[in-house]
Amino acid sequence: MRMKRSRVKQYYHKKAETIKDGEGGTSVEYQPSVLFKGEVWPAGGKIQAQQYGDKLSYIQNLRIQGDYTVKQDEKGILHYVFSKDLDIVEGDGLCLYVDKDSEPDYRIISIKPYKPLRLEVEKLV
Repeated sequence: MRMKRSRVKQYYHKKAETIKDGEGGTSVEYQPSVLFKGEVWPAGGKIQAQQYGDKLSYIQNLRIQGDYTVKQDEKGILHYVFSKDLDIVEGDGLCLYVDKDSEPDYRIISIKPYKPLRLEVEKLV
């Protein structure tokens, strides 16, 4: 399926990294941002309404332009690699409506391996 050129915009991806502190607590830190082009629209429909319920208003759909390859790391986690810089994994952060230097405003919660790649993302509150 082709994306409508007028709806394709530039967004930023930030790789999430889980850090453990000295006391055993964990926190998420984000790597520098990587530019990509995609199309965003709000979640809706019967299936997504049943799946997310009250959280539906915080969910967006995202379609990413370009060819990708799927690779599995040693932990069994799937990576969707577009280029040497853009490597997408569930849990990574996205800057959809904030500046690229800000903390991400959305988090990837689901990846659908279609052509083009489709993501479901949740607003970080």
